Amino acid sequence: MTDPIQTFEGLKQAYLRYFDSPYDLRFDELVDERRRILDRDGVLYREPLIEPQPPYIGSGFQDVAQAASNTLAGAAGWTPQLIDDFSTLALNGLFIAQNRPPIEPYAHQVEMLRASVCRGEDTVILTGTGSGKTEAIYLPIIAALARESASWPRLPAAGRNDWWAMPPPPGSGRSIHHPRISQRDHEQGGRMPAVRALVLYPLNALAEDQIARLRHALDGDPVRAWLASRRPGNKFWFGRYTGWTPISGRPDRNGAEAELRDELRRLADITAAVRNTPAARFFPRLEGGEMWSRWDMQEAPPDVLITNYSMLNIMLMRDIEAPIFNMTRQWLASDPAHIFHLVIDELHSYRGTPGTEIAYIIRVLLDRLGLDPDHRQLRILASSASLGDDQVRAQNYLREFFGRSTAFTLIRGAAPPLPPGVRNALAHLAPSFADLGAAFASRDHAELNLSIGHFAEQAAVAVPDLQQTPERRLGAVLSAVSVRIPMMPAGHSD
Repeated sequence: MTDPIQTFEGLKQAYLRYFDSPYDLRFDELVDERRRILDRDGVLYREPLIEPQPPYIGSGFQDVAQAASNTLAGAAGWTPQLIDDFSTLALNGLFIAQNRPPIEPYAHQVEMLRASVCRGEDTVILTGTGSGKTEAIYLPIIAALARESASWPRLPAAGRNDWWAMPPPPGSGRSIHHPRISQRDHEQGGRMPAVRALVLYPLNALAEDQIARLRHALDGDPVRAWLASRRPGNKFWFGRYTGWTPISGRPDRNGAEAELRDELRRLADITAAVRNTPAARFFPRLEGGEMWSRWDMQEAPPDVLITNYSMLNIMLMRDIEAPIFNMTRQWLASDPAHIFHLVIDELHSYRGTPGTEIAYIIRVLLDRLGLDPDHRQLRILASSASLGDDQVRAQNYLREFFGRSTAFTLIRGAAPPLPPGVRNALAHLAPSFADLGAAFASRDHAELNLSIGHFAEQAAVAVPDLQQTPERRLGAVLSAVSVRIPMMPAGHSD
């Protein structure tokens, strides 16, 4: 895990060095004085603010596979094979823990799965940053993909289609470039292309973050292996449709194909350069399930489409994007068991006049898909930092925004209750905690080791071995305190 303090220090020093290099001064005294002026909180940077957060209540399941198996057992339509399919898919993608112990899902994540998938309810998750809201929202979507994909026909392996790097076909009359190949051209006779889930974000930056998540959840190497063994020839398609998605205009526009070719070549070069590095998650793997361009998505919509409300509004008004909605409408009409998932993130930001405008955009969208706000094939998943504690006001807001007449399930995460006697037991350690904080901030190992030893003595726990690093000693002594507190005799006040 990255040390945030170390990252901050590295960025700060990089900026300070920038001023020293291109803006060098003749006298070292002036350089030192400039650095003293800049190297202060509130001038060039702000000191990081660290907010300790108590952990959320765990589900009690070892991992997401166990949670899914227990949650879906006995649910309508979920056979043991389908449950195993979904469990292993989620474990290998959304909740994968490479070289780490299994990740225990939070209780609110499992409740999101239970409410949406088992009970068919519209759900809003109301938890803070770092609570796994994204995983909670995508669990029902991945469950739906795992279930529907069991009926998809087996497809032959796709041939080469990186047309931007291919030589012209023999007899084509072309001397340099290969003509464009639609990304999903090989799927003729396969499952119906349609948007199974539309994920709506207020900002492009949030959409970019989520597409990076989906690269891991739907197109990572473990998921590709899962698809190869359980859904041969198929992929879970996903795409980001924003102003940054190449390229605008129609395919027959003069020079458009060359423009897309150049862009895909550029992406291919970058992807090759960052392969097997941490930066790889920020770029598409062009041979995978991420869709390349607007044209490809217009010809065959992805299973999961990520966009923002401004782009969605534009898409609903233009003919060029009409096939996306038409094909999704046909998919919904083909089977009443097909569910369209509408995902709205940062729901609390849609207030006032902008919120009203987005509410109308959603109604236009549903109408284009042949749905109405109360349709049984519509499933709403939303997240928000807070809708307030007033349940009646929250439900009224949700009904007005989405047009639903039924109540929403509001899922709020919670921290485990403090064991009896914790506050009293820790009160006398307040000065020692303050000393620990000061020693840690000093970055002086000797001072930190001394403070850790003093803290252990005050807390009446074993002093950690000095052969360990200060960070491990600090972790050991804090863990010892947390283990010891719950074992206090009952009857103590909090």
